[in-house]
Amino acid sequence: MSHYCLKCGTELVTRVIEGRDVEACPQDDFVLWHDPKVTTAVVVEVDGGVVLGRRAIEPGLGLWCLPGGFVNDDEGPWEAAARECMEEICAAVELTRLIGVYHIPKRGAPSMVGIAYQAKLVDGSRPSPGTEMLEVGVFPPDALPPLAFPSHHQVLAEYRALPTSLAKAGAVGSRIGVAKAPRGRRPSRAQAPSRPRRRS
Repeated sequence: MSHYCLKCGTELVTRVIEGRDVEACPQDDFVLWHDPKVTTAVVVEVDGGVVLGRRAIEPGLGLWCLPGGFVNDDEGPWEAAARECMEEICAAVELTRLIGVYHIPKRGAPSMVGIAYQAKLVDGSRPSPGTEMLEVGVFPPDALPPLAFPSHHQVLAEYRALPTSLAKAGAVGSRIGVAKAPRGRRPSRAQAPSRPRRRS
């Protein structure tokens, strides 16, 4: 598929820049950089395990996944994570910890940078399936259903290794209240990861 310069409309050609082949304009300095998308995944803890949704759409139709999705350009990753929980499992959450940041390679589509959080339900919030889910369920982290995405296997494996997760606490039973709160909150200052300063 041909691509064209956004400045002058000239068809792009392959050039070597910074040691890699990229599409660039032969007439000016425009370069078509193939940057990754940023996405989130949220491990929502409840008594009895973690909340998963069974997908009503492709990719992964009929399989289970963590709530999450793409970060919009006008929001931070923590805001996107809370928003996706509201959209996919209809539940307000409070993010409590960063689990990890992952590179998710793709073929035929932009690769992704995945950001995974641990969260808890806001008091009174009860998960139910959003438009992209057939159903929601609570599963023990060591007895998961078929998952749609390999990255979610990785996130849940790292979650199980956390020293203070419910996975370690051995919580049993499932008790969830009624949905009320409209949005999630950032992790507290004590729990949120420090942000590196931009170098000038």
